Amino acid sequence: MPKSQLECYAESVYCTTSNFLSRINSGKTALDRFISVVAWSISTTRPLRFGVAPYNPTLGETHHVSKGNLNVLLEQVSHHPPVSALHATDDKENIEMTWCHFPVSKFYGTSIETKVHGKRQLKLHNHGETYEMNSPSLVIKILPIPRTDWVGNVGVKCLETGLVAELSYISQSFFGFGAGQRLVKGKIFDSLSMKILYKIEGHWDSYLT
Repeated sequence: MPKSQLECYAESVYCTTSNFLSRINSGKTALDRFISVVAWSISTTRPLRFGVAPYNPTLGETHHVSKGNLNVLLEQVSHHPPVSALHATDDKENIEMTWCHFPVSKFYGTSIETKVHGKRQLKLHNHGETYEMNSPSLVIKILPIPRTDWVGNVGVKCLETGLVAELSYISQSFFGFGAGQRLVKGKIFDSLSMKILYKIEGHWDSYLT
């Protein structure tokens, strides 16, 4: 059954293999929580199938999902341009999320790239921390081998602590083979001292180190 784009956005919040939100809130230090936020942000990247696209929501269309203590509400707040808004709360963990997405597509002959404008915000009310992040771009390759890929730079920052993560989603090789599939690299650093605290490398759909 075809899905709405709103459903796909919602799934990226609640369809995770582990309880990232609980892990975020239970972090003993600001750095522990930040690492968990970065892991959660990467986990919201969903693999897509070539040729299977969600339908565009109509203006005013809504989608609501409840899973455990997590309540997710989305609404299509604009049709031209297509802007989707998300608000989610976890009452048990006292966590709040707000997203605003505005995709813009461009055709390059053998591929289509969709930049996802807007930002995501995650608030940990128990710790008084606010995290902001953006989204990678979606590339649909038509030639030589049809496929989809997430590419581009993603930043995650905590407004109160100054911790920052810079992530790079790296495109596959021209023919789509090799070990570089779904690769993400990056670093976590303190923006006040510019000291690098951790380096990140791995595959966004499987494991990271």
